[in-house]
Amino acid sequence: MILLKSLRLIILLVILFGAGLYGLKLVTQPEPTLPINRVSGVDYTVTPIELHIPERIQRLPELAIQASSVILINVDNGNILYERNNDQSFPVASMSKMMTELLVLEAIQQQKVTWNQTVEVSNYAYTISNSPGFSSVHLQKGQTYTIRELFEAMAIHSANGAAIALAEAVAGSEKDFVLQMNQKAEEMGFEHTQYVNSTGLNNKDLGTFYSVGAETDSNRMSAQEVAMLARHLIQSFPTILDVIDASTYTMGQQTFTNTNWMLPTLNVQNLGYEGVDGLKTGFTDEAGYCFAGTVERQGERFVSVVMGTSTKTERFSETKRLYEAAFGR
Repeated sequence: MILLKSLRLIILLVILFGAGLYGLKLVTQPEPTLPINRVSGVDYTVTPIELHIPERIQRLPELAIQASSVILINVDNGNILYERNNDQSFPVASMSKMMTELLVLEAIQQQKVTWNQTVEVSNYAYTISNSPGFSSVHLQKGQTYTIRELFEAMAIHSANGAAIALAEAVAGSEKDFVLQMNQKAEEMGFEHTQYVNSTGLNNKDLGTFYSVGAETDSNRMSAQEVAMLARHLIQSFPTILDVIDASTYTMGQQTFTNTNWMLPTLNVQNLGYEGVDGLKTGFTDEAGYCFAGTVERQGERFVSVVMGTSTKTERFSETKRLYEAAFGR
């Protein structure tokens, strides 16, 4: 009898132990993978999500650009791809003519002047236009020029006399035009910009004709504000690119070359770069060699500014390095 009870107890323990092992197996065993019913022709491959910073806001590596100040921005969104000393104010030379261009275009838009309106050259504009060493198209006294002729001379060949004649036509005097230039800079939020004339020449180069500031003054801007001005100019008046990418400008019997050697149609000293169609060069002894450029490839447009380079070619070769890095990233 005792033997029978012991046998029953052993059998019960074996059953309980086996049930425990089976339960443990059920707990620890992973759930089976259920088959997916696939529809013919549909790719069910799941690609893991990867987060990427858009290329347009990826900064370029340090390029050691040889310039006092430099910046490269994306025109579509204003993002900065490269910068150095970009918020410091420097003499800007003829790059300040972009503000003159902007105000003339706005005056035409507001019907204050017209493209075909004729302008008689003042003694001031004539003198500067015929001063040796200044960019000019040699305006003549007693001869009238249209707003269009003067604008193209300024935009393509950086003609100083033409800029003065335009300023006088729009505002009545260069002094009042410079007031408008500074007002526009303030409207645009510029904090490192100050204009004293319409050309970018040093006041001392203007002799007795300067009317704003002191004799030692000159136009000053930061590279970032030059870039902002350039971006605003080409976004507000995109057809200006059809003017400033011309390789030459002809007035009367004379033909003048565009000062932008990076234009592919010019390719001076092999500095041409495909997609470049603007914008503005600048030089004075104080400012050094400067260039505000713009380039577009495959729907992506950049604006660059280099200030204070050492040679006429270096401002373009350093800009070319910026573009190569930007499009090669």
